Amino acid sequence: MRLTPARLTSFDEYQQWRQDHSRQLADQDAIEQSLCPAQPNAFTIGGRCALCATTAKFRSNFDYAIQTSNGRRIPNLREHLICSRCGLKNRLRAALHLFVQEFEPRQSQPIYITEQLGAAYRWLKGRRYRVSGSEYLPNGGPFGTSRRGVRNEDLGALAWPDRSFDFVLSFDVLEHVPFADHCFSEIFRCLRPGGKLLFTAPFALHLPQTLVRAVAQRDGSVTYLMDPEYHGGNMTDASKGTLCFRYFAWDTLPQLRNAGFSDAWVWLFWSRDLGYLGGTQAVIGAKKS
Repeated sequence: MRLTPARLTSFDEYQQWRQDHSRQLADQDAIEQSLCPAQPNAFTIGGRCALCATTAKFRSNFDYAIQTSNGRRIPNLREHLICSRCGLKNRLRAALHLFVQEFEPRQSQPIYITEQLGAAYRWLKGRRYRVSGSEYLPNGGPFGTSRRGVRNEDLGALAWPDRSFDFVLSFDVLEHVPFADHCFSEIFRCLRPGGKLLFTAPFALHLPQTLVRAVAQRDGSVTYLMDPEYHGGNMTDASKGTLCFRYFAWDTLPQLRNAGFSDAWVWLFWSRDLGYLGGTQAVIGAKKS
């Protein structure tokens, strides 16, 4: 099951792409509206899971739903559509699909993923990829060490040696780190020549510049430029989620190039059959020469 994403490298390219595909985008929106119930009840959508390579049911509900001006609640399909077979949600299935399809990793090539307790790490480990993972554990001992088998890392100051990995993967983590540019530089350092980065995060397709929601100060305090938003639980309750500092946008690509990457791009895609819904989806990629 092959996905054919659009590969774009700038906001200008996106604007032209959107103009060229305006009818298609309208049709996709209509299809999504027809699939979602008017009442906020749990529901399923049939399709095919590319990772399972078979038909599947994708489960969803109205957690994290968006309410429109007319009062209708729109489910956050990016965070749902969980495959009944592999158990992976929409955005993880799509990102791993593109990783395997486009990067064609060999099992002997070392991969670093910026999680160790999540579903994506388990999926890679279960397919016998040579994968290393970590979590950010401020009270978990020195960075670069492991406790109970879980490695502790600060993405802005990684303890991995230079040129450790052929691939780095990060799925909805980088919006939560205070200084994304530090992370890009560290990831670049840890990649081997020819190595590639693939990551997902909230991405504001319609904006040329990153939407900064909060700014971390050097003394550890945070300046809020918008109402605080928390992910991983209640979006507005700090005790039940992790603060979102930013929605990435098209200026992320020159930021990646400034970190040393020779190429950076955004893959855009949508697929009713594969359950990649929730509007046009985005995955960011970059390559080290």
